[in-house]
Amino acid sequence: MIVLASLVAEGCPQLALQLASYWKSQGFIVTILCLEPQPTDLQKEFEDIDVSIKVLDLGKGLGRFFRLIILSFSLCRTLRPQAVLSFPLGWHTFIAIGARMAGVPRVCAHVGNLPPVWTGLSFIKFLVLVQLGRPFTHRLLCCSEYICKATKRDFYVGSREVISIYNACDLERFAVLPSIASKHEHFRPRLGMVARLEMHKDQPTLIHAIALLRDRGIAVDLWLIGEGSHRPHLEGLISDLHLADRVYLLGSRRDIPNILSQLDLFVFSARADEGFGIALAEAMVSGVPIVATDVGACREVLEGGRYGLLVEPSSPKALAAGISHVLADPKSARKRSDAARERALRDFSVGKMSSAYGLELGIY
Repeated sequence: MIVLASLVAEGCPQLALQLASYWKSQGFIVTILCLEPQPTDLQKEFEDIDVSIKVLDLGKGLGRFFRLIILSFSLCRTLRPQAVLSFPLGWHTFIAIGARMAGVPRVCAHVGNLPPVWTGLSFIKFLVLVQLGRPFTHRLLCCSEYICKATKRDFYVGSREVISIYNACDLERFAVLPSIASKHEHFRPRLGMVARLEMHKDQPTLIHAIALLRDRGIAVDLWLIGEGSHRPHLEGLISDLHLADRVYLLGSRRDIPNILSQLDLFVFSARADEGFGIALAEAMVSGVPIVATDVGACREVLEGGRYGLLVEPSSPKALAAGISHVLADPKSARKRSDAARERALRDFSVGKMSSAYGLELGIY
């Protein structure tokens, strides 16, 4: 059983979809448990692979935590799952208590982001939840070594309680399309970033970098793919900087491989709490040159700049300089992107990730 907050089209539900699809192909029965009824972006994708979806009605107030224990216990008693994987961290404590009471042999939780130590009292509550869940949780599965180290340090858990397993992307979908970036008469280099339009991403720095490039006489187009609560803010920023003819918000798209095949450069403007960046792996396997901010997750995935240019985070000036540098030296960029593709094919397969998860969950 895989537990999700919702079926929104972003990192964790997409990761769960990959795991569910792979395990179904191996003959396992997979059930998805959602803690919230909305959004349902990926419901059709789960239904297409014949996965059962259960939705809980937890209500509001402190009572919802106890209801989660009871409902988890009841559902696990009925389904008798061999293992439970929880993507909501913190909430996993109540799920794990209910599952273990029902006799589930293994319960693991996913850790996809940096522990939010900067949030003060909110983090203390989060820390208490993680500590309460330790006796009932077999392992915390971190999406990168960067997150694994931070989890041990900030959540005060032991080395045996955590393990790093890289996220994956659908290599077959992203590796087959050749680059079709246009070279017509009025061509401007086309940049792109795929990410939710939320606080934990950093599209504003990238938009400011595009304005700097324009002011220096360097014309580029930018496609921002993704949806989220910060769309109005980004629309206002684009308008204020007079970039409507250069920066385009394409919304949530299902044809990401096709989008990446049309880019000359993939830019990943991330903050320090970025855990891995599935979009970064997708760009790597697509063979698109990459510029990314030098935060822990990007540094790890790109191996210190071997597979893409790393620049100072939260700095439009540094990002603009990095973009200019890569566009001016396509030969070096192509060498890095070819090596990045090999790295992605080797390390970021769904099969490799699913097998590692399966071993921790005890289903293999």
